[in-house]
Amino acid sequence: MGVITVATKLTKKENELLEKLTKEHGFISKSEMVRSAVRLYLNLLSLESEDRLRFLRLINEIVAPSRMSSQRLVDEIHREEDE
Repeated sequence: MGVITVATKLTKKENELLEKLTKEHGFISKSEMVRSAVRLYLNLLSLESEDRLRFLRLINEIVAPSRMSSQRLVDEIHREEDE
């Protein structure tokens, strides 16, 4: 399996959040966390809409329960699909 490197630019705030989450969730490095996030995102894209919504609800409630309710997340996903 070949390895491909992809670079991105982050704002200072995004970098600080990435650092914080890397430590909180026990990732070895920021790169490992970004790789895991990209893989998760790509896997979610391969699911049907309803299954994707179920997974997003679960992820939302585990990672950031106070930030956005499941219903609000579902409403946002439906709005994006309609656009």
